[in-house]
Amino acid sequence: MKPITLYTANCRGDKFNTVYPVKREIASVEDLREAVQYDQVFAEYEGNHRAITDFIRSDCLPFDCDNDHSNTECEWKTASDVEKAFPGVPFYLVYSRHHMKWKGKYSPRPRFHVIFPIDSVKNGDDYRALKESVIAFFPYFDTGAKDAARFFFGVKDPEVELHGGDAHEP
Repeated sequence: MKPITLYTANCRGDKFNTVYPVKREIASVEDLREAVQYDQVFAEYEGNHRAITDFIRSDCLPFDCDNDHSNTECEWKTASDVEKAFPGVPFYLVYSRHHMKWKGKYSPRPRFHVIFPIDSVKNGDDYRALKESVIAFFPYFDTGAKDAARFFFGVKDPEVELHGGDAHEP
């Protein structure tokens, strides 16, 4: 799988932080496991400041699946469902900090992030359009997480997997 680039904060769990100064080249599950311990973004921003107007480029598309579309366990989506929806497409999967835990009014259930590698995109509107097209195809991803300045919270002791396609090829 081709490498992807993430930028991390120097903290975990700070929803007000907008500075992501640490560039992380991700070429393996181990690289990603180290990176996602910190709050992260999936694009480069002017001055490392996470804002739609500061978007420079991204080489990956992140999605969030909280399985809040149903309270019926057999309708919840898993990594296998993502593989079936996107056959032959490699992706990383990171279980979120609320995986199999109560989250607000929702019972414990699979909650995870999916990160697809893409060719570099240098326009925030184009980036958002790509995310919207994927969500239209697989509507189980969070529709509120499609802007070009989305961040994900870091996860203590993250579980990270590589799936799909020739995912194990460099």
